[in-house]
Amino acid sequence: MVSGPDIRGTWVNQNGSTLVIEEVDDGQISGRFESQKGRAAKGVEYPVAGLQNGELVSFLVSFLSAEQNLHAITSFSGRWESDRDGIQRIHTTWILSRQFEDSEMQKPTQVWNTFLTNGDVFTRTE
Repeated sequence: MVSGPDIRGTWVNQNGSTLVIEEVDDGQISGRFESQKGRAAKGVEYPVAGLQNGELVSFLVSFLSAEQNLHAITSFSGRWESDRDGIQRIHTTWILSRQFEDSEMQKPTQVWNTFLTNGDVFTRTE
């Protein structure tokens, strides 16, 4: 059995994107993600799969929906923390892998510019 904090619930990052962790079963995470940035369609939920090991959390989002394939996957790796006021956050670093440079998906990326990386902080909203 994997121990750690209960991370099930709704989390919002600094850009307003929403992560909903619906289930954690023996360290296996499932849920959904809705982006408010980039090429991802606002209002479209994408499935989330990942892992939890204690306070460490890792999950991925494939930007593929019934309506559109954005040919992009983002992997997040982070750590849960609770501050002195009881506010819970998941601090992450992410890597976005994309197949196309342009939003029209006409210009394939070269290997050297396939990847974008940055960080997000998700705060529990419940």
